[in-house]
Formats: sequence, C-alpha cells, structure tokens
Amino acid sequence: MCTFALNMKKINYLIETLLSKGIAIFAIFFLMSLVSCDDTDNQNSTRPVVIDDGGEKEKEQEEEEEEEEPEEEKELLAGTYIAESDIPDMIYILPAPPSMEDADFVDDQVQWEWGKSQRESFRGLMAMTRMGRTVSVMSDAMAWELSLSTISDIGTPALSRLLSNAFRTGQIVAETAKQKFQRQRPFVQMGESPWYEEDLNNTDSSYPSVTTAAGWAVALVFAEMWPPLQDDILRLGFLFGEDRVISGSNYQSDVYSGYLCASAAIAQAHNYSAFKQDLIDAREEYRKLKGLAASYDPTADSAQPMGSNILNPPVSTTDERYQADLKRYEYAKTFRGTPRGEQAIADADTDSENLWKIYGEALGISVSPSNTPAICNLIEMIYPQSVSISHQLKAMYFRARPYVELQETTPVPWFEDDERASSSYASGHACLSWALSLSLAEVAPSQQNQLLRRAYDFGYNRQIIGYHWATDIDAGRLLGCVLIAYLHTKADYCNQIKLAHREYRKKAGK
Repeated sequence: MCTFALNMKKINYLIETLLSKGIAIFAIFFLMSLVSCDDTDNQNSTRPVVIDDGGEKEKEQEEEEEEEEPEEEKELLAGTYIAESDIPDMIYILPAPPSMEDADFVDDQVQWEWGKSQRESFRGLMAMTRMGRTVSVMSDAMAWELSLSTISDIGTPALSRLLSNAFRTGQIVAETAKQKFQRQRPFVQMGESPWYEEDLNNTDSSYPSVTTAAGWAVALVFAEMWPPLQDDILRLGFLFGEDRVISGSNYQSDVYSGYLCASAAIAQAHNYSAFKQDLIDAREEYRKLKGLAASYDPTADSAQPMGSNILNPPVSTTDERYQADLKRYEYAKTFRGTPRGEQAIADADTDSENLWKIYGEALGISVSPSNTPAICNLIEMIYPQSVSISHQLKAMYFRARPYVELQETTPVPWFEDDERASSSYASGHACLSWALSLSLAEVAPSQQNQLLRRAYDFGYNRQIIGYHWATDIDAGRLLGCVLIAYLHTKADYCNQIKLAHREYRKKAGK
C-alpha cells in the first residue's frame, strides 16, 4: 500500500488548477498516479470504509474475553458515579474563560443582555422556578417531565438515587475545573444586583457552570433511562443551563463549558457497574409506576433524538448574536497560515485514514483495520449516526456557511462547491468528533483528556477554515453528547464498546 494518498476532491481541484494555469500535462498524470496508490474508495471521502472481517476477529475477542478475569473497579467518590482518578481535566480540554478583550466575550455580553430581556417573560418565569442549585430542584423538574408527582427517596428510591448520583457526578467534574479559575460572575462584573437573590453571596468562580453540568448530566442519564421521553428530558437539561444566563449568574461560555463537563463525566460513569445497575433499577421502577407490562422495553425500536426538539434554532443575520458570531469568526481566521491553520485544513477530511490517524495519536496506539478492528468498527458505527443526527437539524434549518454568507474563499477550496448549498447549522464535524471522543474516552479512560481536547480542537477548526460559525460548532458538540446517550440504549453499540475497550488494553499494554 502506498503511504501517500490524496483525497479525490483535492486531486480534482488540483487538476483543475493546473489546467487553468497551463501547467504541463505530465503533472496531471503524476497526480492521477497518486490515486492508484490509495486502496480505499476516495470518491466519498466523508464516509469511513466499512471494515468487514466477517465478525471472526470480534468473535475471537469475545471468546478470549470470557476466559479473562474481570477488571477490578476503582472506588467511586461518595454519591457519584465517578472515581477520583477518572475525573477529566477540563482545564486541559477546554479553553480558558474569555476575558473582556476576547472575541468570545462579545457573545457572552450579547447573551447577558438577552438573558436580562427574558426575565419578565414566561421564559424568565420558568427559569426562576428552576433557579436553585440543588438536587431537589432538578428532581421536581424531572418529575414533571416523567409525569410523576414527585421523585423522592421514599416514593421512588431507584429514580431518586440515579438522579442524585448523576447530578453530583456532573457537579464534581465542573467543581474540580472551577477551582483553577477565578472568573467574576456577570452581575458582579457588570455592576448589577443579582436577579436570583441567593446568588448575592456566591463568590466562587463563574466558569464552568456547576449547575449546568449537574443538570445536563441528569438529562443525559435520564434520556438513556427512558428513551421514549428523551427529547423532552434533554430539552429540560439544555434549558436548565440556559436559565443561568437569564439569571445573570453565569455567562454563556460558563454554561456551555458546563454542558461539556457533564458529557465527559457521564462517559466515565459508564465504566462502573453501580451506574449500570442503578440505570436498570430506575428503568424498572418507572415501568412499574406507569403500569406498563413486564415485557415492555423502552429501549426497543427507540428513534434517534431530534436536535430540533432539544436545541435552539440557529442564529439569524438579524439577531444580536450574529455580530458575536462574526467577531468570533474573524478572530478564528487569524490562525490561517499557522500550524494550527494547517491542522484545520487536514481536519476537513473525515475519511477513514484521517480519523484513524487522529484518534490513534490521541489513544497513543496505531489504529487501523488490521491492528485495531474493534476500535475501527466502533468509529464506523458512530459515523453514520452522527451524520443522521446533524442532518436532521440541517434539514430543519438552513443557515449559510461563513464563506458563503461573506462571499469569501477558504483554505480548502476543493469542498466549497459541494458544501455551498449545505446548511451550516449544526456542525457535523463537531458532532462526529465529540461523539467519537466520548466513546473512546469510555474505551480508554487514561486517554480521555487527549481525546476530548483533540475533539474540541477538531470542532473549532471548522471555524478557522470558514465552514461554520461558532454557534454551529457549539450545537454540533451538544448533538454529540445527545447521540452517545442514545447509542448507549443499543446492545450492539454497548458490545462494541466492550470489544474496543479490551482491544485498547491489549494494544496499550494495560
């Protein structure tokens, strides 16, 4: 196999460029010879190849796995589903909170003003009912979504245990990150009184939002617990974070980082039997409470979540937030021509080899169909699902991409014509990369920081090359969180995670 292979779209673009400039015909033959060195189908570079080994390698792995001793689980932190050693380093994964001079702060300021404008509306009233930063507040909100009178230790012990432990799991990850930052809360920085009076004496850092992380963690877990209500549950979790913007107790970037903290936390929770058992117990308890037959399986035939039911519509050119997107885009363009800009160009390709290379580097092993078939098949399993969930939003809303809206060229012109009529909202690349990294963080907990940091950069790189606005990328990562919660309800996905985990341990010498 030739180690140097060019993407077909790049080759076509280069040939057209050479012809337009009258370059000698032998250059075309040289470029065409490069195609013959590639033994993958480059005609659809955005779709990884299917790795079909007849299932023999994975059957062998299953048989070997049965003979091995089970791994010893680490001790969980009290009231959580995470061990101290598995807490992700969100300071490494996420960027520092923006200062008032940063382009990202423009978005924070716009959203601060938007939040204040909502306080006297019905949206503001609902936010105030969920303002408390406690398990009981989330319990009341979740009980409403589940059509229960209450969720309590006495009446619904299994549901209550799952909710409180998930809440604390999201909370502790964000709290750990918060200790390393000292960011003033918006109402303090803006010189105003808090809308939610109990926050008056809350002097801890604003970034990331612990309340958001706790609420989104609960939503991800309960969406997995009862998929028929997943859209409503996840919408609740999303709004639970947005409430903090309305109150003025957190900036938009604090809230967004809280969502990502929660997703990283719950990825690790899936490695513990206590979490898995509590999920089963809560599902069974809820089934009985609703008077459903013992044979009823809420995970059977459950449809993929609909992002349009969970997230807000895209920013329009008439929104105040559009100006913030413009500022953030102009700043991102400053990375062009730098090593980071070159990485952004390389990340435009989501062909198999590129994904194997990116995630192999993050995992610290060589990823390929011959060396890691289980990991490659996990990537292949997630890829079309991420396309589907992001395309649902693209079909619902059309938003022009930055280079189209602003009539600019990009550093990756070979994709420009194909993507010109495709909606910018939401970012499929951001969805794919975050979903893949959450899954692989579960497979290889020791590498979660490298995986999630790479995924964050992968999404941001779409802004650098002009194919997405910042808010498109934000939405894409949240779709990645939603997708992984859904996939955990599928037996084939959960089995593939096990196979990939065992394979990783073997290849990494764990």
